[in-house]
Amino acid sequence: MAIMDPVREFEAVRNELDRALDSGFRQFRGPRLAFLPGRGPRVYPLVNVYDDGENLYAEALVPGIEPEQLDVTILGNSLIISGEKVGLKDIAAERIHRNERAGGRFVRTVQLPVEIDRDRVDAQYHVGLLRLTLPRAASSKPRRIMIHANGGDAGAGNRQEERR
Repeated sequence: MAIMDPVREFEAVRNELDRALDSGFRQFRGPRLAFLPGRGPRVYPLVNVYDDGENLYAEALVPGIEPEQLDVTILGNSLIISGEKVGLKDIAAERIHRNERAGGRFVRTVQLPVEIDRDRVDAQYHVGLLRLTLPRAASSKPRRIMIHANGGDAGAGNRQEERR
């Protein structure tokens, strides 16, 4: 006679559900959708952030967008990149056979790991790549604290006081 183990049964059901959901959603996994207005506004532009100890660097892919159409803002520890990507213009809808490069407004907010010196941020744009140099604020840089000794062994003096 087999003894029922509710924990093992629950684990088996959970594993089956995970497998079913994983295989069922595989059909929806396609190419990365970088810009679909109304469906994925937080994933455009694609951004890399890295640092060298003194500065953070952010690189955003913004092909087809002129620098004048971009806004970059630092608010607290957030980097905000916004703008508008122009879609197809002056083409009748019935004449469009495929439109994969959608247009519209976008806003991307990226949390930064440290506070930034906003007055020293530099932005460069070249062939669809926005490069930002984000200097760390002095308050976010590690600061070594010097420890000063007050002449002699302070602990020994306290022990002598206790003996009297």
